[in-house]
Amino acid sequence: MPEQSRSAAAVWSEPGFAAAWAGADPAGEHDLLALPRRIAARLIAAELPAPRVVVDIAAGPGGFLEVLLDAFPGARGIWLDASAPMRELAGERLARFGDRVDFRLGDMVDPAAAGLAEGGADVVLSSRASHHLSGGELRAFYRGAAALLAPGGWFANLDHIGPVDAWDRRYRAVRRAMAPANRQAAPPHHHDYPLAGAAEHLDALRSAGVLDADIAWKAFFTCLFIGRAAPAQPAADPTRPHP
Repeated sequence: MPEQSRSAAAVWSEPGFAAAWAGADPAGEHDLLALPRRIAARLIAAELPAPRVVVDIAAGPGGFLEVLLDAFPGARGIWLDASAPMRELAGERLARFGDRVDFRLGDMVDPAAAGLAEGGADVVLSSRASHHLSGGELRAFYRGAAALLAPGGWFANLDHIGPVDAWDRRYRAVRRAMAPANRQAAPPHHHDYPLAGAAEHLDALRSAGVLDADIAWKAFFTCLFIGRAAPAQPAADPTRPHP
């Protein structure tokens, strides 16, 4: 990780900051992330009804992983994040899953360094983290995440994008008006502006090898990017004559 990104990421290791950020998420009817998380689970289940391993990269408090583990009771979850305080918060939230969750500290751009095996995950998730990365880091993130996928595995990234200026202003104004009055503001932290647009995310995902990819949901400046890796090729029949 470049020094600038490493310095910006240091704030996530502060317990007070991590707790304040997690506490700023709206709940109940104001939780705008509940629907795209469920959409991701349903899309995956339609073609992969029984995933065995779900990896959540830069998992934070574990909200996305929680939805997938509820949707797939037979799946084991791997939580990965660089923040030890987030590990504590996620441990509380995911405690009901017991030994179905394996917690690992590691860099989102290099998940293999945390011991995650290439090709070992049926589902890879990430949420509200990749927008902190520069262009080169973003592509490295998608490559590292895609490398974890087993053939036919699914990748889902729920993250913020950078709309053009006029639409960014409109979205932010309307979103503020729709937020609950008692919502706690998230503490300020580094973003690598200008944020990558939706087309850049899709291009990076497809360049990483997940060619079957799309935007399954979008609200304001947040998108659910989702795609499926190519399935395994059937083994050649040695008795079949070559054309």
